[in-house]
Amino acid sequence: MANDCSLPAPAHRRLSPSILRYFAASFATPLACALIAFAVLFLVNDVFDDLGDFMGKNVPATVTMTYFLACQPQNFVHVAPISTLLAASFMMMIMGRSNEITALRAAGLSIAACAMPVWVIAALVCGAIFAVNEVVAPRSASLAQKLRTEWTESKKQKERNSIAFHHPVERRDWFFEDFAPTGQSRGAIVRQYRPDGSTAWVLSAARAEHRFDTWIFTAGDVKVYQQNSNNLDGPPTFFAQKLCHFPEIPKNILSHSRNWEQLTIRELYEVLRADIMPTAKTKRLLMVLFWNRATFPLASLVGALFGVAFTIVPGRTGMVRGFAAAVAMLVLFYLISQFTLVLGKNGWLPPFVAGASTNLAFLATGIIAMWKKQ
Repeated sequence: MANDCSLPAPAHRRLSPSILRYFAASFATPLACALIAFAVLFLVNDVFDDLGDFMGKNVPATVTMTYFLACQPQNFVHVAPISTLLAASFMMMIMGRSNEITALRAAGLSIAACAMPVWVIAALVCGAIFAVNEVVAPRSASLAQKLRTEWTESKKQKERNSIAFHHPVERRDWFFEDFAPTGQSRGAIVRQYRPDGSTAWVLSAARAEHRFDTWIFTAGDVKVYQQNSNNLDGPPTFFAQKLCHFPEIPKNILSHSRNWEQLTIRELYEVLRADIMPTAKTKRLLMVLFWNRATFPLASLVGALFGVAFTIVPGRTGMVRGFAAAVAMLVLFYLISQFTLVLGKNGWLPPFVAGASTNLAFLATGIIAMWKKQ
């Protein structure tokens, strides 16, 4: 009899697919609008900043349009995090104003679980940032720089920077701490590979200059390596000056090379693995850039977490304050991230701490804030 009068155990609550679709649409729509709005603003800003450099120089309109479009992929990387934050905050404010958040909580549903589409979309944006950084942005930046140099800069203008160059046919790597298309370059490293991929020899020189189809290396040494081994075949051979006839010329190296700041994660890893940086400072810089490139895409997920967690507060005034707090946290994230990067590049912080700790710490902060508010 007692069994007949006992109440059945409540069924396990499951999220309705309609709720998930509603959250996905409520987040994706303002996100798309924010990305488009920021893209237009950055495009207008680029036009105002650079259009004067193209005017009065008989630059075709197609070249000018191509230049400005090539500048936009780099902008996407910077606007995506703030766009995810604004979209998440806007979604929560609309739901809070219509008491939908209260209804979900009254039904015993977790806000973090209901917002699963938000986390998925934000993760996809993180992946998009990573792909843009690795594939699209380097090529578009090189194209923009090439167009700007070809159409706006004088032939006598020099551009000195640290660059890396790989000649696949000759199986040779070139690295310059301070590259000069004309005149002397500083900190030159040339690494020659065998057909099996092992290192044959490495030439290091304090200065390098190309004159009359000849490379002139000054104050350096040559290290010869054993076959299929990282061991030296003998002591380094030092020289005051060495002449080499390589087919690579400064013009080709400049046109196929980029600044350290524009290298992809894969290229940074390959340069670090080769371990032929001219100075410890350059190696530290590359390590900081590597860790920052690997973790910065998480900023979009950080923005979504802050936008949802800080805006889940009762009352219209509370939501506005929560939105302001979320924006302030993201601004703080950018400031600390740039500050630690500067400290890392100057040797005040270890490379991993400088490049990755801020991104990981703020991601953890967002997860904890969301867990407390769900």
